[in-house]
Amino acid sequence: MKKQQVDQILSRMLTAHPNVSDLNLTPGKPLQVESSGKLTRVQMDPDFERLTPFQTEIIALNLIHNDRKLTETLLRAGSCDLSSQLGPQARFRVTIFSRSS
Repeated sequence: MKKQQVDQILSRMLTAHPNVSDLNLTPGKPLQVESSGKLTRVQMDPDFERLTPFQTEIIALNLIHNDRKLTETLLRAGSCDLSSQLGPQARFRVTIFSRSS
C-alpha cells in the first residue's frame, strides 16, 4: 500500500462523520473513528470489513514515519498514540493497537 493510498483512507476516515476526534486502526475490526464520543465504523469503497494485521501494519508504519520511540512503544505495549497531519488543514490523533495471535 502506497502513501497516497494511506492518505486517501485517512482522508475518508476524517470526513466520514461529523466531529471526528480519533482514528482507530485495530486488526480484525473495520476502520473506525470516534465521532461525538462514539466509536463508529467508516464505510469505504472497496470496504475494509476487517483490517488484516498486514493492512494495519502498513497504515501504522506510514503514520509512525520511522519514529523509533513510537515503534518501540507499539512493540512493547501493544498500542501507541500519536498525532498526524494530512495536508494543511487536518491535524488529528491516532491510536494504533496490535493484537497477538
